[in-house]
Amino acid sequence: MKTLLERARSGESLADLEIVDMHGHFGRYLHAIPDLTAEGLVRVMDRLGVRSILVSHMQCMSQHTHRGNEEVLTAMHAFPGRILGYAVVWPVDGDTRAEMEWCAAHGFTGLKLHSSNGFAYTDPVYAGALSVANERRMPVLLHAWGAASDFAAIRELAAKYPEASFLFAHSGTGGAEAECIRLAREVPNAYLDLAYSQGPRGLVERLVAGAGAEKVLFGSDCYFFSMTQQIGKVLGADLSDGEKRKILSENALRILERVQR
Repeated sequence: MKTLLERARSGESLADLEIVDMHGHFGRYLHAIPDLTAEGLVRVMDRLGVRSILVSHMQCMSQHTHRGNEEVLTAMHAFPGRILGYAVVWPVDGDTRAEMEWCAAHGFTGLKLHSSNGFAYTDPVYAGALSVANERRMPVLLHAWGAASDFAAIRELAAKYPEASFLFAHSGTGGAEAECIRLAREVPNAYLDLAYSQGPRGLVERLVAGAGAEKVLFGSDCYFFSMTQQIGKVLGADLSDGEKRKILSENALRILERVQR
């Protein structure tokens, strides 16, 4: 029987794995993106055998979050079950619960928070949105680059909102591998997201060895990174096929099955 890596190298479809990309983006941004359409995104997914992707709009880093959420909703309707939505909220607006409730009512799957706006993830302004995510047992993706404040924030939020699943984006960046591993081992509802194009050799293996394959999730961070390259680093890692299946599919499916829509 061929290994997953052998199948991928031979061009064989991996659709039977039901790969789930837990960290994607959608929409226009500052840099050039060859194809901004939902159709283009799904074509890449089909080629790689990706079942579903959770996306937040690029406007998660600007004040036009509702406009971005509406664009994601259009993509969700165009490809139900394939493109799933992370709601994004703008903290300056104050009432993040209202936007989150709108997104939840329209079928969004999770919440994405980004630190580029200058607000701490633990700022009270986010409490409304996080409460909805907790009530609906949603995944919450936190943009992070390994700073001490990132780890402190996710520990605090994971304890306060125990029904939500917290994804630590870009795990292992900034030389913070050991702290990522401690986080995943000590916090039951915290998971490590692998979206990182410049990860040192052996990073995936070390995260799995330290935290356990069941606490590591595949995320590509497309359109910033290549989905092809990000899947390849999991398939090419020195791990068992069982561990790779957990990372690429099984862990994500377990998290998504908990979501109450």
